[in-house]
Amino acid sequence: MYPILFKPIIKKMIWGSESWEITCRPNEMGIIENGEYAGMAFADFIAKDRAAVLGTHAGEKFPLLVKVIDARDVLSVQVHPNDEYARLKGEADTGKSELWYILTPPTDGLLVVGLKEGVTREVLAKAYEDGTVEQCLNRIKVSRGDIINIPAGLIHALTPGIRVAEIQQNSDITYRLYDFGRVGADGMPRPLHVSDALAVTEFGKINEAAEHFTVEKQTVTSQITATSNPQIFSVYTCVEGSAVFEVNSHTVTVEEARSVFIPARLGEYVIRPCDKGESVVLLKSDPIVNL
Repeated sequence: MYPILFKPIIKKMIWGSESWEITCRPNEMGIIENGEYAGMAFADFIAKDRAAVLGTHAGEKFPLLVKVIDARDVLSVQVHPNDEYARLKGEADTGKSELWYILTPPTDGLLVVGLKEGVTREVLAKAYEDGTVEQCLNRIKVSRGDIINIPAGLIHALTPGIRVAEIQQNSDITYRLYDFGRVGADGMPRPLHVSDALAVTEFGKINEAAEHFTVEKQTVTSQITATSNPQIFSVYTCVEGSAVFEVNSHTVTVEEARSVFIPARLGEYVIRPCDKGESVVLLKSDPIVNL
């Protein structure tokens, strides 16, 4: 076992691009970039020794998806379902809760998160019919280094100029409520999912307690030692500076906006800044397991 880097999967979108850093999905399968397993698909690596790679308490499906999103234009106003709604709809994926770390703030500094006070389901449904959805949206000021939690049921939209690291459940279910009159590559309006969006949106206070994963922000200024958890894997995303991960004879450099996978049975490993005197900021993501 050693710290694993994957070849980023770059997706060009109508509004910008996504780099899928840690992914284990049939149509977006991570390919190992470093070490003796370079060129191997993530699923095949897991199959070699599932407990050693994912941990003794991992579920059947790989639970996380880690991306870097670069938005030139505004994304659609969207919302994601929780696990229960996804099951009721017969979706192949789970629900989708996510978290953003702001790498570069939007051009105007404002991000769409939630709805304005007093906006009910009836008010939002009428706003959709009237074309006034934008007037219902809550905008917050964000800066580099801010962390924004987006639990299932919270309406949101990334805005032009923003770049974020995103940690989320391994799901690709998105319900679009509004798309600013945009058309797709075929010249036709992109499909909306108004009924589902209204059904899953949480109005009022949303429970933001972590249910599926935790994210810990760590600042590393000198060499530290950590130990993997044999029950579950971890993922580190470098969000400022560059870090070196060392174990046995393996040395892995993780640049800003890249992620590294720590197998559950890796054991003790060292983390240090790439350059002496540098300060490195990392996000350590751990799935929540039911013991």
